[in-house]
Amino acid sequence: MTTSAEQVTTATGPRAVGAAREVATTAPARCRAYALLSALTASPHDVEVPGIDVGAIERLPFATDLDALCSEFAAAGSARLKAEYSALFEVGSAGPPAPIREDLFTGQKAGTREDIVRFYDFFGYRLVDRFAWAPDHLSVELEFMHYLCYHEARDSAERLSYQLGQLDFAERHPAKWTPGLAEAVARVAPGSFYGRVIGAVRDFVAADLAWQLGTVSAAPKG
Repeated sequence: MTTSAEQVTTATGPRAVGAAREVATTAPARCRAYALLSALTASPHDVEVPGIDVGAIERLPFATDLDALCSEFAAAGSARLKAEYSALFEVGSAGPPAPIREDLFTGQKAGTREDIVRFYDFFGYRLVDRFAWAPDHLSVELEFMHYLCYHEARDSAERLSYQLGQLDFAERHPAKWTPGLAEAVARVAPGSFYGRVIGAVRDFVAADLAWQLGTVSAAPKG
C-alpha cells in the first residue's frame, strides 16, 4: 500500500495517486477481475474454456455481481460457446454482426490500432504470435488492463506509471467503445449469453474507471 500521495507530470499536468487507493487490496482483486473478463470475451475457438474462481475478486473496491455469469459460463458446453461466439463476432457476409475488435467496431478510424500498440510497447506488453494480428480485440484490451493491475501490485518503483496507464488506457479504449458494443449485441442477439457477458464488461469497466478517477487528482502546486 502506498503511504503518501505519489506524483507525476503528464500531458494534462501534474497528477497524484493517494494512499486511499489501498493498492495491496485493490490491485490484486482488480487484476483477477480483468483476467476473468478477458477469458469470458476470448474466442472459445482459440483458447480452452478456463475454470473461474469468483471468490478471488470478492475484495473489489466497488460492487459487482459476476457470480451468475461465471456459473453460466462454466455450465455452457464448448459447442454452444463456439456457435454463439462465431455467430455474433466472427461471421457474416458483410462482416461480423457485432465486431469484437475496437478498430472494426468503430469504423477503422485512423490511428486506433497504432495508439493501442503504443500503449503495449510502452509498458512492455507482448502478444504471442497467433494473437498479434488483433491487438484491438476486446479480450486483449482487458488482458492488458489485467497486466497493468498486476504490475501495480508488484512493481512499487514504477507503480504510479502503471496506475496512470490504467486510467489513460481505460478512458481512451475499453470505456469508450464497450457501451456501443453492448448495445449492438443486445440488438442483434437479445437475451444471449454473450449479450450478458458484454453488458457485464461495459458495467465493470465503467465502475472501475469511476473508482480510478476517485483515486487520481491534480497534484498540489509546490
